[in-house]
Amino acid sequence: MTATGALMEFRSCLDTAMAIGLLDSAQLDELQARLAEGEEMIGRYAEAVTRMAEGSSLEQDLVEIKEKVEPAMARLKENDLVVQRENEELAQVEAQIAELQARRALILQRRDGAVATGRELKSSAKQILKAATETKKALAERKLIRARWQTDIDGGDIAWRRITCLVWGMFSEGA
Repeated sequence: MTATGALMEFRSCLDTAMAIGLLDSAQLDELQARLAEGEEMIGRYAEAVTRMAEGSSLEQDLVEIKEKVEPAMARLKENDLVVQRENEELAQVEAQIAELQARRALILQRRDGAVATGRELKSSAKQILKAATETKKALAERKLIRARWQTDIDGGDIAWRRITCLVWGMFSEGA
């Protein structure tokens, strides 16, 4: 692959990294500036090759180019490490966010369950209170009936009470 092809491929990689959000525009601008420096150095290298063909000293030009390219390559490697570290930090933050969202969902689920249980308990308590009230009324009526019976028995009016019960029984069966 030629240097031009490699640079075009690298530009394509930068565009892809920008598109998927691995780089922001400032990082992309910096990398493109460094890429332009690299292209310039490659251009100088091409000039050196031409001068060599013209009789220039290739080794001296090559040493100069290497000296100029090495800092740019070091910066590119440094940028790659920075991007890698930032991606790792981003992954950690995303994992923390996912964990917090899961905790929130669990808390909401538990809260909703507690609210539903509270409503059920309140409804059950009302039903129990209603049943207890009805039972209390029935017991009070029975107590009153027993007291009247006892009074009737003590007063000797038991025959009249029996007739009343039989009449009530006839009406109850007919209804």
